[in-house]
Amino acid sequence: MTAETSRGRAGPNLAGADLAGADQTRADLTASDLTASDLTGTDIGRLVSDLCERLFAELDDLRGMLVTSLPAEGARRADVAIEARCHQLMREADGLVAGAGWVAARGLLADAPHWLEWWTPDPGEGSAPKRLAAETDPRAVGFRDYTTLPWYAVPLETGARHITGPYVDYVCTDQYTLTFTVPVVREGAFLGVAGADVLVRSFEERLFAPLGRVAGTCAIVNSAGRVVTASDPRWVTGDLIRGLPVSQWWRGEDVAHDRWVFHPCPGLPLGVITAR
Repeated sequence: MTAETSRGRAGPNLAGADLAGADQTRADLTASDLTASDLTGTDIGRLVSDLCERLFAELDDLRGMLVTSLPAEGARRADVAIEARCHQLMREADGLVAGAGWVAARGLLADAPHWLEWWTPDPGEGSAPKRLAAETDPRAVGFRDYTTLPWYAVPLETGARHITGPYVDYVCTDQYTLTFTVPVVREGAFLGVAGADVLVRSFEERLFAPLGRVAGTCAIVNSAGRVVTASDPRWVTGDLIRGLPVSQWWRGEDVAHDRWVFHPCPGLPLGVITAR
């Protein structure tokens, strides 16, 4: 969750395209599960919100542990006691979490000006999760200043939680990832961010069937207009949607479109686009 790229492509300009064929392909692929087009974009938005809120609730708990356990002065790496909780998150959070931990505010720890207490699954069968071995020495060639990355910078600047992605995480997962982060603040002092990585593959597995129950095309996008997942196979993760007024919709402007409707996910930098 340190090095990242969108690695998407400019998606197809579907502002006026006929997607009946694509929808039929989707229906054929999921015929055993999908018997009716009985959900709306608003329903999908609610499902996405519920899924994300459950994960943010887990991060709120992790944040509370950090706030209460870190010494007010002279905190060191040994004082960070969240390993067991991060392991638990990867075991129990509905199979969603592919990494979890805390990224320290610059200069907070006396023995490590930059520090990532981040845990990832070990690919070995039956192995315990391992701590991410990220380079934290600014003098080293492989050092990356994480304070400039959106999963850290946005919570720092806004004081609010954030979802970064979809992006390809070349350090932790080497797959399309969504990184959920919340600011850790104590008495007004920023202590860093608590977060979790979610593979887009795992995210879309939970939404595959509901997406197929929406009449017409349905896509989940981020606030930049990049696709997280969609019912139309021509829209793949990371695609940048063209031909739609996504930025205006996101700003809350009432911009009508003759074929498409935007459904926000309240409190999240994610939304749903459906065909009329």
